[in-house]
Amino acid sequence: MAKIIISAFLCLAMFGSLAQAAAGACREANGTAPVAGSCDAYIECKNGVAEEKLCPDGLLYNEKSTGYPCSYPIDVECTQPQARLQAAQPTDECPHQFGYYRMGDASHCGQFMNCAAGRGFVFDCPEGLAWNPATYKCDWPDQVEDCDAEAFLGFRCPPLAPKSDLLGEQEQDYTFHPSQENCQVYFICIEGRPRRIGCGEDQAFNQELNQCDDIDNVPNCSSDIRAKGAEIKAARASAAAGRRKLN
Repeated sequence: MAKIIISAFLCLAMFGSLAQAAAGACREANGTAPVAGSCDAYIECKNGVAEEKLCPDGLLYNEKSTGYPCSYPIDVECTQPQARLQAAQPTDECPHQFGYYRMGDASHCGQFMNCAAGRGFVFDCPEGLAWNPATYKCDWPDQVEDCDAEAFLGFRCPPLAPKSDLLGEQEQDYTFHPSQENCQVYFICIEGRPRRIGCGEDQAFNQELNQCDDIDNVPNCSSDIRAKGAEIKAARASAAAGRRKLN
């Protein structure tokens, strides 16, 4: 009988110490906490009971999240010393199970892939913009470190006129240039690197104003572009007239 009592006491003591250890990992009864030395592992606490979990491959534990505790690396500042990560789980389409990845080389910067559970979904940036892996956004190509803006846009900025002590500083460090292929497109050169700007469907680039203008004020547009612009303006005018009648 004494042995049974002692054994029961030892079991209770062991269970109590384990419960205290689990509870010690929990700062609150319900919530999450980081794991020392890891950026993608975390402690999940439910009713004071702690369980170590791992974020899906490609995501990191986000201590600041108020919902799902795993986020893309751009949203997480992992300051764990000698932080370790789980081994990558690549597929035929993706380098990690989750993440955003640019496609193409330095002259083809406008596509990116979103990987979700190992499946890759390809997206195109709006025309003239490049995928920026530093911000997870489509950006001006001259702002993307590994994008060759000139090759990507098919336009090379002419050299700026040399500065002269007699003439003083140049008035502008950017210049405007029409597209030779499309009157509704122009380029702005900033510090010698181009950005592509598109006008509205019923507008075109006016070289005298250095901005988009009514297509009727731009004589160098083709007849097809003019006809399309006139059609769009007529449709808008008809829609506006219909709204006025309803009011």
